[in-house]
Amino acid sequence: MKKRSLALRCGLAAVACAVPAGAQAGTGSQLWSQAGCGGCHTLAAAGSSGAGGPNLDYLRPSAGAVAAQVAAGGGGMPSFSGSLSSSQIDALATWVASVAGSPSAGTSASPVLASASGMSVAAVQKLQAGLKRLGFFHHVVTGFYGPVTTKAVKRFQRSAGLKADGVWGPKSETALKARLSTGG
Repeated sequence: MKKRSLALRCGLAAVACAVPAGAQAGTGSQLWSQAGCGGCHTLAAAGSSGAGGPNLDYLRPSAGAVAAQVAAGGGGMPSFSGSLSSSQIDALATWVASVAGSPSAGTSASPVLASASGMSVAAVQKLQAGLKRLGFFHHVVTGFYGPVTTKAVKRFQRSAGLKADGVWGPKSETALKARLSTGG
């Protein structure tokens, strides 16, 4: 099977993805390559710059968070529990968590921006949690301001009578705080 056929384009399309039946990789980096994770995710240590899913160098997720996302899927990412064993998922998750955002991989040791939005990861996480509480965000809170968050922001802005451009600004922030303080 050609490597190209393994490249995932799952971020927005939520297509079914599978690791070849003969894949028996023992290391996280091998599993990353075989599963085609770089087709969706940026991870400097793997030499990948996918744009469909979150930039893992910025997120710097824990092994537990990676394992949960890979196993369950969600937010445009398919579940890999049918194509990777739990030990393979753990190996992949441990490796990703150990190299994501690594200064030796050429990335900042403490990423500040979650995306081109200019917001910090913590600020985006707070935004996502607020939108989730109000029913506008139906995804794992990641701190990455990508297509999923932009769509949720647009839905919220429309409901608040604001210009639905997906850009988080002071008017949107004020409207969110008001809604959260009244319970929805």
